[in-house]
Amino acid sequence: MPTDADARRQIVEIAQELFAMGQLTPTGGNVSARAADADKLWITPSQLYKGALNEDVLVCITDDGTVVEGQGVPSVEFRMHWQSYRARPEATAAVHTHAPYVTAFGITSQRFPPINTDAIVLADTPIVPWFMPGSQELADAVEEAIRVTRGVILQCHGLMAVGRNMRDAAKRAILLEETAKLVLYCKQFGGEMALIPNEWVQNLAGLRDFL
Repeated sequence: MPTDADARRQIVEIAQELFAMGQLTPTGGNVSARAADADKLWITPSQLYKGALNEDVLVCITDDGTVVEGQGVPSVEFRMHWQSYRARPEATAAVHTHAPYVTAFGITSQRFPPINTDAIVLADTPIVPWFMPGSQELADAVEEAIRVTRGVILQCHGLMAVGRNMRDAAKRAILLEETAKLVLYCKQFGGEMALIPNEWVQNLAGLRDFL
């Protein structure tokens, strides 16, 4: 389990990377990490410009959103983060992004065809129907969906991903965005997609536990 200092540093590091990649918008998306006390977590505050994020503005909260350290208001999505950890007890980090390609992917109810190994790993990614951001309904739906796989698409909203550590959570978020982008490129080129044969799809599906 990371220390509080580790958790805060990793949140800022990953948020800056995801912002630079365009996966976090100026005030959209949020990142969290379990605190040293497992009954608390560190999370990005609400409506803060992600390009100026630093450790001093992060808040530590309990599962009802009560701030126990820090001065800001926690992200409105704190319920979704807490319930994602509940669904995946091994997770120590979570990222919610508004990445544009995977958001459009979810809006149009796309699925990942077996065009490469990443797409095979992501084939079981659920698309959670739209619920009001910050709502209990959204948190409940994400908790159920994320039991299936570590990353889920939020229709008309973005994605949610968890991981054994912060890099693991970010990797799943980036993998979803980049593979959605590749599907779009294939469709823009037109023509018939070359798909990996089914026997290899079955063999490679086991990678889902590792990526």
